[in-house]
Amino acid sequence: MHDARYDTVILTRASEDDAALAARLRAGGARVLELPCVRTVPLDDDAPLAAAIGRVGPEDWVVITSRAGADALARAGRFTARVAAVGAATAARLALHGIAASFVPSRAAGAALARELPPARVALLARSDRALPDLHDILRARGFEVREVVAYRTVVGPVGDVAPAREALRTGERVAIYLWSPSALDGLLMGVPRELVAGADLFVAGDTTRAAALSRLGPDAQIATIAEEVMHVTRR
Repeated sequence: MHDARYDTVILTRASEDDAALAARLRAGGARVLELPCVRTVPLDDDAPLAAAIGRVGPEDWVVITSRAGADALARAGRFTARVAAVGAATAARLALHGIAASFVPSRAAGAALARELPPARVALLARSDRALPDLHDILRARGFEVREVVAYRTVVGPVGDVAPAREALRTGERVAIYLWSPSALDGLLMGVPRELVAGADLFVAGDTTRAAALSRLGPDAQIATIAEEVMHVTRR
């Protein structure tokens, strides 16, 4: 799991989301810095979420793409729609609330869910106010009536090992940074100078995050896709 080329690996998701990956990296000899760059907060008012979910019928889907979304669905109250979870961790969180996921894709990724979701008339995406468009676009191309509702809010900004991350990047250590969304990159750049981030090797999840990294850091940025092996360690 750990690439011996790197002295330090910076993880930018919440500690809960990256716990398994961090443990594997440390076991392989990496120094791991936990630098969450986004966090989720509940809505002030769940009524619009509850209303949107209540309008979806029993043959259709409510799509949940994170543990935060699972918590929000539980707060929203009763519903009749089937529930799709993006991965095993999200399905497990739903189960803690007494909600069974009727569908989980073969790989914990929004694109996989969108391609594999069994047909229905409506798919309601209950997710962050900063959610990426790929899930919506694939489902719509497949013929779903895609509805969106905000289930929770995402706050951008770094917390945790900000100073150690800056120091590692300044001192010429071999550093890898894992980024799972454009929002995570935006949060990272709020705490770490752009030129330092651009000097690291970046591992990104998906084409949208890659495009954001190239746009913000320039065409010379060293960017690779997060390996399938890592994806399996971090199922959402």
